Amino acid sequence: MKSNQTDKEEQKMGKYLKFKDLEIDRRSCTAALITSIEERETQNGAPYCLLSMTDGDTEIKANVWNTEKASLKVAEKTVVSVELYPKIYKDSVSYEVYHMGPAPKGSRVSDFVLKAPYSPEQMYQEILNMLHNAVPDTGSLTLVTLVETIYEENKNELLRWSASKGTHHNCLGGLLYHIFRMLRMGIVAARVYQELDKEVLLCAIALHDIGKLKELYSDEIGAADYTVDGALFGHTYMGLEMISGAAQLYDFNAEKVRLLMHCVGSHHGLKGWGALASPSIPEAMLLCQIDRIDSQMYQFEDSYGRLEEGALSEKVFGLDTRVYKPLMAG
Repeated sequence: MKSNQTDKEEQKMGKYLKFKDLEIDRRSCTAALITSIEERETQNGAPYCLLSMTDGDTEIKANVWNTEKASLKVAEKTVVSVELYPKIYKDSVSYEVYHMGPAPKGSRVSDFVLKAPYSPEQMYQEILNMLHNAVPDTGSLTLVTLVETIYEENKNELLRWSASKGTHHNCLGGLLYHIFRMLRMGIVAARVYQELDKEVLLCAIALHDIGKLKELYSDEIGAADYTVDGALFGHTYMGLEMISGAAQLYDFNAEKVRLLMHCVGSHHGLKGWGALASPSIPEAMLLCQIDRIDSQMYQFEDSYGRLEEGALSEKVFGLDTRVYKPLMAG
């Protein structure tokens, strides 16, 4: 078993323990990026701070007990040396902070940022390439031009934006990563179900979450939070506004735009889940299912990254279950 001194020596050599490698019920030293700090109160009224921290692979929440935010000597969006104590609480791993100090020498913020596995520029261009290759050029305007118009106008944000505050694809470039994976599934679905309007389905996938550029604000490290308008109106309504505005710039087929907007407006499936309508065409139904598959797969992947083989996670909010990581056959 390693000592805390060994942890500190490894930090000096540029090696940092990952959160998943921390031993339960043992204080360990590592380095982490603080993405947010929130002051809260216990049931007894004592102040404490809830820190969101990342190690470049995983994000955790850690408590600093009996501490007000104003008294913390650390800031958001900075790397710190931190002594963490993981423990099991209500069948879940919770973390306590025992000490924080200056960032280890040579550490860089970029090394600790949660990122999509592909470069944003690569995903951005590949999304447009997939649309051009899948939607035939008939010599008239297609919805691909509508997608390109909106993408080019919002390119700087698209290259950075997270897909959510915390549920899925909540990382730098997460929104493009979500769209990129969904589009690949949509292309396969269109090969199987050849009666689909491929143009409507694929362009709806590309634009289904475009309103998140207005609903959320993502900073330079990909940490996201809701804007005032986002909290008031939601990304579905705001996305439809963006699509409607861009559609006025060219003479698009009005029925195609109507179908596209229906897909976007109904992509959450049920009104109780945030949809403005229920899917009334097969393209809208498939968009809803593909969106759900990718968002849930991301949560399984994220849970697997935290778990040892044969272990169960705490209950995952977006999945409404605990995740089990199977034992690999030896």
